Amino acid sequence: MAFTSLRNTASVRRHNLSLLLDTIEALGPISRAGLSRVTGLSQPTVGAAIEALIRSGLVRPVGTGESSGGRPPTMLEFNATHGFVVGIDLGGTNIKVGLTDLRGRVLCRIEEPTPKHQELGPGAVTRAIFGAVERAVDEAEVDWDKVLAIGVGAPGVTDPDTGTVSLAPAVGWEKTPVRSLLSQKFHIPVRVDNDVNAAAMAEQAFGYGREYPSFVFVAIGTGIGAGVVINSQLYRGATCAAGELGYMVIDHAWNPASVRDFGCLESMAAAPAIARYAQRVLAGESRGNAGPSHGTASPSATSVGPEELFKAAEEGYEPAKQAVSQIASYLAAALTNVAVLLDPHAIILGGGISQAGDTLLNPVRERMKQLSPVLPVIRVSALGADAGLLGAAALGIREVKERSLSGE
Repeated sequence: MAFTSLRNTASVRRHNLSLLLDTIEALGPISRAGLSRVTGLSQPTVGAAIEALIRSGLVRPVGTGESSGGRPPTMLEFNATHGFVVGIDLGGTNIKVGLTDLRGRVLCRIEEPTPKHQELGPGAVTRAIFGAVERAVDEAEVDWDKVLAIGVGAPGVTDPDTGTVSLAPAVGWEKTPVRSLLSQKFHIPVRVDNDVNAAAMAEQAFGYGREYPSFVFVAIGTGIGAGVVINSQLYRGATCAAGELGYMVIDHAWNPASVRDFGCLESMAAAPAIARYAQRVLAGESRGNAGPSHGTASPSATSVGPEELFKAAEEGYEPAKQAVSQIASYLAAALTNVAVLLDPHAIILGGGISQAGDTLLNPVRERMKQLSPVLPVIRVSALGADAGLLGAAALGIREVKERSLSGE
């Protein structure tokens, strides 16, 4: 019984510290009396907790406020520069690494192509990450002892408890102990999650996800994945594989060579598939009556990709419009399945392909109207291309806060 009582006391203390820290971060500068009014905690409880938060370095006094008749109150604010975190957004096409403060403000970012693991082996990806992390910290001119954690968004099935990526075909990883590799290299706490789950957390913290208790964040890039948020909580599934939307079967004739390759949906509607459409439709063909490009030849097959396809469709080039319509049809089928299964308030699209905007979204919406009695809001992420990077940084920030609140 005594052990249970101590455990409950520690849990209450952590809850109070977390509540006060979140309130200071959202509303600061704020006084102790103000914190007591907002949170409903007693002034003695607030006073003791604030002293612990100041000792942790996450909260600092910032002068005095207006007096209501007695001594002017000391104002408190969240100390975003107490330390810094590294966020790693790993994709099949690019590696993005950023150094941020504890509010997620990016001080320095590095972006480089992901090594071709088919030619160089999966170890090449790990080595590239190491190098990018070192460059980001050095270019930001931050002392390494101020770097408090690393967060990683990995493109595949990831166990956040062990930090192991069990399957990530985009980078050639299988059963890769990412957390161990990074923590042994840099001697810093590391938190690893699926990249789209991380992006969904960033959308929930900083973007449109703040408006919706239940939403699905769908990232369309080299692959296709989803982060599922239900009643403000991330849903992971029994084996941490919830949201592997790229494996959704939208063609009953789909028969992959291996279930460990890319899935049905992403083979039809992710960036590489869209690039193939672009090469078939644009390369070596006359654009004909295609708006501003009338009478000009299209680029060669090596220079066209999704961006050129969407631009041609927007300009009215009929073969490109037809290709985009087909891609939209595939995506609409998958998003309809998501909508009728989960009934979220919104589906938020991220990843590089989402930047096509209404050129892609309008035919997706129109097709979904034909398919589904359930129509959530469909919109493009407020965070744009930074969703994954900010999500990875948010993992690191959460690691810092939880360690500080537990006294580690």
